[in-house]
Amino acid sequence: MALQTDKVLLPKEVATVITKKAKDTSTIAALSPSEPQLFLDKDYMVFSGNAEAEVIAEGEQKSSYEETLSPVVGKRFKVQTTTRVTDELRFADDDARLEIISKIQADQAAALGRVLDYVVYHAFDPKKKTTLAGFTKLSDTAAQVTATTDRVADIDALAEAVNDEYDINGIAMSKTMTNELRRIRIKDTMQRLYPEIPLNLKVGSLDGIPASTSGTVNGRLITDTPTNVLAFLGDFSLIKWGMVRDIWSEIIEYGDPDGSGKDLKGYNQIAYRTEAIYSYAILDPKGIAVLKTAPAAKAAGK
Repeated sequence: MALQTDKVLLPKEVATVITKKAKDTSTIAALSPSEPQLFLDKDYMVFSGNAEAEVIAEGEQKSSYEETLSPVVGKRFKVQTTTRVTDELRFADDDARLEIISKIQADQAAALGRVLDYVVYHAFDPKKKTTLAGFTKLSDTAAQVTATTDRVADIDALAEAVNDEYDINGIAMSKTMTNELRRIRIKDTMQRLYPEIPLNLKVGSLDGIPASTSGTVNGRLITDTPTNVLAFLGDFSLIKWGMVRDIWSEIIEYGDPDGSGKDLKGYNQIAYRTEAIYSYAILDPKGIAVLKTAPAAKAAGK
């Protein structure tokens, strides 16, 4: 079969695999279920639900309360990743078109997962290494908690900072935070205080709530100005997100698709590109608390 160079819609079963793989790198995907999205700026009408039952005497006038609906507008963003490889791989791809997907999905699907955390937590473009204009950082709008030298006390402080109207159903931790918790031992027995944290730092739960660890939490790729973030804790159902359109994979044989100044044919290369469109909204950032280390003091005269 001749190599097809037009856009190829990923079959549903393959798209499902990519979504699952995204959970290995995106704490938001792991802690907050995705929702189908429409190609528009979706409005979420936030219903506060302030009703309380009233005890009334016989013949007493019944009262009511006024419910207000606060709209939260979802934010759309398009993501892509393009990988150049030697064009010799196309001969293997001729035998089965899905072979194209098998070569790109592991690396590119992980990138599509990471970008969700980077945009929501830090309003950051991980490829360009720049802050996104017009986006709000959850690390700035969530309830702020300054870390101490006692990580157990820090977790308690996070829980106290979450608005008590919300349930705590998840914690997203940096690898630094997870490793520090893993090393805490009970003084008398020397047993680990958090035995559920293994050496590979892949945490499933912590103190009875779902937990996920990733370098996206602290923004490992953000090097100019450290985020100082150690963890997010709170009601992750307040983060509404999903794919606006199916994930598309494209094979590019000609031209300079990434603006690198290198023509594909001239360098005997082909390019694989995967694109997706996300939509997300944070219904109430105060339902989530963020733990940060204190910013490092600047040296005198600087």
